[in-house]
Amino acid sequence: MRINPGDLKQKLIFQQPAGGTNENGFPITHPIPYKTVWGALKTLRGNRFYTAAQNQMENNREFLIRYQKALDETERPENLTVMWNQKEHEIVSIENDDGLNVSMTVVVKVVT
Repeated sequence: MRINPGDLKQKLIFQQPAGGTNENGFPITHPIPYKTVWGALKTLRGNRFYTAAQNQMENNREFLIRYQKALDETERPENLTVMWNQKEHEIVSIENDDGLNVSMTVVVKVVT
């Protein structure tokens, strides 16, 4: 699967939220940026739209990003959040598409 760089228009900032502790045990007093990536917003259409409505996932967003080793399950910190469009989102899932290390699908939900 090839990614068109022109489609990657959405800026996603992965960050560690305030309130926890960092890897050295010091308290985090304000959000710390972890990784900034550019992604393509996948709009829910057709079947996926109705499935999301049935599962009450209206506030979920799905993004396609280039593969980032730092965001892989084994590498990323546990409590990351995503800033998109000046709103904080919690991560529902980050999947390595087809296991090919080319692209990742990031599913996030608005924090209320």
